[in-house]
Amino acid sequence: MRSLEHGTAFYSGLVTCGSVWSCPVCAARIQERRRLEIEQAISWAESLGLVCVLVTFTFPHSIADRLEDLILRQRDAFKRLRSGRAWMNVKPVGLIRSLELTYSDRNGWHPHTHELWFCEPDSVPSQSSLSRLWETACVRAGLLDPADFLKVAAFLVHGVDVKRDMTCGDYLAKQDDSRSWGFSHEIAKATSKAGRRKGFHPHHLLVRKAAGDDALFLEYHKAMKGARQLFWSPGLKARVGLLDLSDEVIADESRDPADLLAHVLDDAWRIVRNNDAHAELLDAAETGGAPAVRSLLVSLGYDPTAARTAGEQPGEPS
Repeated sequence: MRSLEHGTAFYSGLVTCGSVWSCPVCAARIQERRRLEIEQAISWAESLGLVCVLVTFTFPHSIADRLEDLILRQRDAFKRLRSGRAWMNVKPVGLIRSLELTYSDRNGWHPHTHELWFCEPDSVPSQSSLSRLWETACVRAGLLDPADFLKVAAFLVHGVDVKRDMTCGDYLAKQDDSRSWGFSHEIAKATSKAGRRKGFHPHHLLVRKAAGDDALFLEYHKAMKGARQLFWSPGLKARVGLLDLSDEVIADESRDPADLLAHVLDDAWRIVRNNDAHAELLDAAETGGAPAVRSLLVSLGYDPTAARTAGEQPGEPS
């Protein structure tokens, strides 16, 4: 297929796994759709005069920490953060939480969250007030040792970050220089980020393939299975006017109007897979359309004549 709007080629009719954590292909599709949902939420909030605030929560970690342990303790910390009277004093009108994960060879796994808070203009919490609440929650969840005064001091500076009224340009300075990322990109597109000195997304382990990377990726896959990347506070999606669709449904749907360039039959697709030519076939479709698709298939060893002899329809354009 070739998108009428963007001119980019893509495949349809393939099985999708719908895993935003373990599958780079599905993650890209899911996160782009989620980004659009977040954009709609931002527009809804601004129409009501609410302030959009980006709140980042992190905690200390080391190369010795197991990812599964960190994730469990992080969940416990957030349960503790959002209970009691102190939370009610800072609770926003609504929020969208994104769980993000990076890895570095020096400091190991780094789970953290970015939250988009929709607040009344006179109810935006201060960084110091949130830091105290988050410190208490992390201590009780076993993520912070209160006797380690140096670590606690650093935590109070870096554990919580609060930004309000940011422009895309402001955030561009913090993130990848090739992208003008605003709130919606930061919340939804976690897998696209390369954290420079702070680490990289686990999908990079599949590309780097250094010693031990396979085991690290399997540890990541196991720990994140079933976890939600995005959480919307109860009722928020309905207020914004959005359907609550699962990642699996989004990964399997196609929203862009597109032209059908060619049908690729099983024998031809098998040749594409055996030659690891998935990307090359999409490049050919974008640059030369159906004739280029046909030419590439033949160059890889596909014989349309044999397909006709077998009584099948060759991979010709529809």
